[in-house]
Amino acid sequence: MRKTVTFFNLGTLLISLLGLNLDTHGSFDQLIGNKLLAETKYIEYNAQASTGEEKYAKKLDELKITLHPGTDYTPESKSSPSSLKHCKSLVYRTLKSLPIDQTRKLKHLTLYFTKEGRRGLGGSSTIILRCQNVTDQELVSVLVHEMGHVTDTGTIVGTESSGQSGYMDGGIPIYNDDPSIEFYSLDFRNDKALKEDVSSMDFVSGYAMSDPFEDFAESYAYYVLHGDEFRQIAVSNDVLQKKYDYLKDEVFKGKEYFNGNGKADPAVRNYDVTVLPYEMNKFFVI
Repeated sequence: MRKTVTFFNLGTLLISLLGLNLDTHGSFDQLIGNKLLAETKYIEYNAQASTGEEKYAKKLDELKITLHPGTDYTPESKSSPSSLKHCKSLVYRTLKSLPIDQTRKLKHLTLYFTKEGRRGLGGSSTIILRCQNVTDQELVSVLVHEMGHVTDTGTIVGTESSGQSGYMDGGIPIYNDDPSIEFYSLDFRNDKALKEDVSSMDFVSGYAMSDPFEDFAESYAYYVLHGDEFRQIAVSNDVLQKKYDYLKDEVFKGKEYFNGNGKADPAVRNYDVTVLPYEMNKFFVI
């Protein structure tokens, strides 16, 4: 299984981790410094946690997930009790709104609080999430994106006996019988090169063109949080329709989502799915 993670101190882990290789394209979200994110207005989690949030925060503690303190990732991490409860509540409600066969793969979670830094890191059974200077909507979107990586690299895997394919997630081989190859090969010849006839319209976002792993994670997030728009743009694009059908049939076992704002221009692609507006409470099942 690729991206097998053995957890110890996250500060060391992020440098030398065999499973979650931060040099790989598929294991982390982009820096917040890109132009689109720079134009986004952020807020800090400084409101008092409501009674409901306290309940959900406690329920996150009850899941079979090891919660690592943010200071393990960066010593600058500092949160108030209410901020931590608020973030944990959003994380719990997000995880409970996704298929259990995918979320049960998540075993290690770090929530950290700094004004800057990567918004999310994810792969195999691990997610690291920044809970400060992001809106609630964006935090949930980033978490869903990272769960796309966890699903791709932790639940949809091949076997070593089938041999190595032409796709490599950093130094980790993707095996020939990995079902994700069906998705990757729609636009990518390998982990570094697009096919010659690929169009930017074949992707749900500009960031999805980075590599096949980000294509999967961005498409996963778009499917979950912007299902209405995904179906709209797929009508006029055969490649997007195949991606949608793959996610529907192979990843979500027929389940479809009806989130988003219901409006999509088939000729326009935003750079980053995780900053697009959607109805968060419509997505939450609890």
